[in-house]
Amino acid sequence: MITADSLPGLLRGWSPSEAEGSKVVVADRITAEARTILKQVDWGWLDLRGHLRLTGPGLFVDSDVPAPEKPDADRQGIIGRVGIELAALLLLDPTRRIGVRAAAAALSRAPSSISEAFAALRGAGLVDEDNKPVVPGLFWELAEHWKPVGREVASIPMPGGRDDAALRLGMDDVESTVGWALADTVAAAVYGAPVSIRADHPPDFYVPDQVTLRRSVQLLGAAATAATRAGRVRVAPVSLVCARRMDATEWAAEEWPLANPLFVALDLAQDPGRGKEILDGWTPGRIGTRVW
Repeated sequence: MITADSLPGLLRGWSPSEAEGSKVVVADRITAEARTILKQVDWGWLDLRGHLRLTGPGLFVDSDVPAPEKPDADRQGIIGRVGIELAALLLLDPTRRIGVRAAAAALSRAPSSISEAFAALRGAGLVDEDNKPVVPGLFWELAEHWKPVGREVASIPMPGGRDDAALRLGMDDVESTVGWALADTVAAAVYGAPVSIRADHPPDFYVPDQVTLRRSVQLLGAAATAATRAGRVRVAPVSLVCARRMDATEWAAEEWPLANPLFVALDLAQDPGRGKEILDGWTPGRIGTRVW
């Protein structure tokens, strides 16, 4: 696996020939951070999980490609939904040593599934021998799997209104109930991340499930265009997003429950332009742990 930490030393050791042609790195895994560095120094790559980037005179390829077939026993990294859930759980408290059964109970998964997910993470060097996450490697690996699906809506509900129960807002006892979680750029600003947004920037929310998403679009209306949206609602990729929310009312002028900084950071990491820059300048203060 090639990471942002290992790449500079590797590049110094690779002396491309004077012959013209593309410079290409091939590895089983190349993290998102390492890919960004390769772009900056004009190297291409083949990530054997299934992505090829090549650049050169008159040449530009940046595309998913078929990954080599591997036996299930050889699969490593974040595998499937259980792998995504386990990675998120580990990154929420990276100093805590958590065993298979404790993780299975926290995620409502079978211990055998959690054991397999741990083995895949360990094989990729994303957790250590104590099952603690290797950071920031695991964060950036999870960021590549963080693909929430949602809809843009024409209006935003008013907390305390008649639709609270129907929409499962969960505004009472925020930190011990399930409900909507403010995320992405607006939440990042509340947490003090170096983002610049207008006062009327459309908020992004995570909702607990597909049923809540559909009901939200029905009651709030679908936005006619992206430019006219009042906000966006997305299904949380893992249930932990809506089950472990933060009440910011005591320290910020924000009535909406916030997603944990981990999940806000994963949202920011999806921006190929400024995401890495923002995360480089943000360390959570009151809540959360920097794992990026």
